[in-house]
Amino acid sequence: MNILIRGGTVLTPTEAIDDGWVLVQGDRIAETGCGAGPPADRTIDADGRFIAPGFIDLHVQGIHGYDLWETSDDQYERAMRHLAATGVVGCQASVEASPEVCDVMRPRLGRSRTGVRLLGLYFEAPFCAEEKCGAIPPEEIRDTTPEAVEELLEFSRGLVSMVTVAPERPGALDLVHRLRKEPGPSGSPIVCALGHTAARYDDAVAGVRAGITHSTHLFNAMTWMHHREPGPIGAVLIRPHVTAEIICDGVHLHPATVRLAILAKGTSRTCLITDMVSGRDHPVVDGAPRLPDGTLAGSVLTMDRAVANAIRFADLTIPQAVEMATAVPARVLGLEDTRGSLASGRAADVVLFDDEITVSLTMIDGRVVWETEE
Repeated sequence: MNILIRGGTVLTPTEAIDDGWVLVQGDRIAETGCGAGPPADRTIDADGRFIAPGFIDLHVQGIHGYDLWETSDDQYERAMRHLAATGVVGCQASVEASPEVCDVMRPRLGRSRTGVRLLGLYFEAPFCAEEKCGAIPPEEIRDTTPEAVEELLEFSRGLVSMVTVAPERPGALDLVHRLRKEPGPSGSPIVCALGHTAARYDDAVAGVRAGITHSTHLFNAMTWMHHREPGPIGAVLIRPHVTAEIICDGVHLHPATVRLAILAKGTSRTCLITDMVSGRDHPVVDGAPRLPDGTLAGSVLTMDRAVANAIRFADLTIPQAVEMATAVPARVLGLEDTRGSLASGRAADVVLFDDEITVSLTMIDGRVVWETEE
C-alpha cells in the first residue's frame, strides 16, 4: 500500500521543503518532493504542519503510570501507545540489569502491537559510582570485574544496547573494552556511556580512550565542572565524537546550561532524552519526581515537550531541535542507515506536528499508530 503525506513542511536530512510531500511504500520512505505529489492508495493531508521523522528516545523508563518493564503485556502496550502519542517511534528502555527483567523484555525487542518499537535496553547500573548513584538503589551496584560483565552479558546478550560506566572505578577500562566487543541488538557494538560518575577529568579521558562514546544525562549525577578540574563534563564537551544526552525539562538543567551544552557539542552530537518515569513510585515536587531527600528520580518530561523546550531554551530552529531527537540518537545506536530520517529507503517512521510541537499523527513502519482524533 502506498501512502502520500502532503501539504506540509517536510524535514529531510538536508532541507526543509515547504508545500512538501512524503511517499511511503509499504514500511519504507520511497521519496520526498514539493507540490501535489504522485498518486497513492491513501493521501494524508498534513494541513500545513511539519512532516518529520519520528522521535527516538534513548533514555526512558515509563510513562503515565506505566513502567516499561511491566510484566503485563497489555500494560506494556499501553505505555508504548502513550509514547507514540508524543511522537516517539523507537525507544531504549532504561531498566534494572537483571535476568528477570531481561526475560520480560526479550520477547518485546523490536516489536509492538500498538506503538513504539523497543530498540534495546539501557543499563545505568550496575557499574556506576555509589556516591553518584542518584535514584539507583545502592544494592544494584556491583564491582567492575570480568566476572560481573560476563554474567551481565550472559543474561542480556542481544538485548542490551547501552551500558553506563563510571570510568574511575577499578577495572572499568577493561570492562569498556569487553563491552565494545559485544554486538547490541542493531549489530553495532554495545554503546558505553560515561555517567553516574565521580570521575576526575583524567579518569574520564581514559574512559573515552578505552571506548566510551556517549554520556548519560550530561551534568546530572556526575562530578561538577571546575575551572581547574574540568571533570567528566569537560571531557565530554571538548571531544567531538562523544555524544551527550540532555534532559530539557527546565528542572534537571537550567536553560542556560542547555544552551551551553548545545553550543559546545552542536546539534549533531547532542541527544534530547526524557529519562521519563511512570510517576508511581515518587512524588513530583517542583516539576520532577524526587526521593524523600530531594534527589531527582527521573522526569515527567515527554519528547514532544523536550523538542519544544530545546527550541525555546537554546534559540534553535525546529529542524535543529528535531535532529537531536531523530538522526542523532539513531546514529548513536548504529541505526542511521535504517531509521532517524525521511531519506529514501529508511523506515517509514513519520510524525506530524505544528509550530508548538503538538503531535497530531504518528506513523511507525508505514502504519499509523496514533492520531489526534483517537
